[in-house]
Amino acid sequence: MAVAWRGAVFYALVVTLGSWAAGALVGLSWSVAVWDGFGFWVSWWITNSMAHVSLAVTVMALTLVRRFAAPGPVWRVSLIDGGVYLLVLLLSAGLSAWWVGSEAPADDAFAVAIFALLTLQLPAAWLLVFSRARRLGAVSGRAAGG
Repeated sequence: MAVAWRGAVFYALVVTLGSWAAGALVGLSWSVAVWDGFGFWVSWWITNSMAHVSLAVTVMALTLVRRFAAPGPVWRVSLIDGGVYLLVLLLSAGLSAWWVGSEAPADDAFAVAIFALLTLQLPAAWLLVFSRARRLGAVSGRAAGG
């Protein structure tokens, strides 16, 4: 338990909300440039209650992983937390698709993951995980180098 609760929660909030904001901004620019109107953007990013649940679960999952995972080098923290972020995204999208009666919820989950790649939400999450992992108390200066 090398990271304090406060540090773990702040880290999870920065990663989750920062990546969500990056995805929302790229999605907004696509809505302006390609689609006619903001209807899809608003329904996907703002009024989608499952997206809000997914954000909360992602913050909780990243907080718990950082709080209870053993300290390690930055690359390991990035792999673990990036994997947790992607796993929560896939599970929440798959469960949401299953809940509304989709015939292929796994396909829908991976379509959401591809959309998250295209809107730069996932790359932003990975970048934020890497940059914030350097500031965690669990990552020592010696471990950060290798």
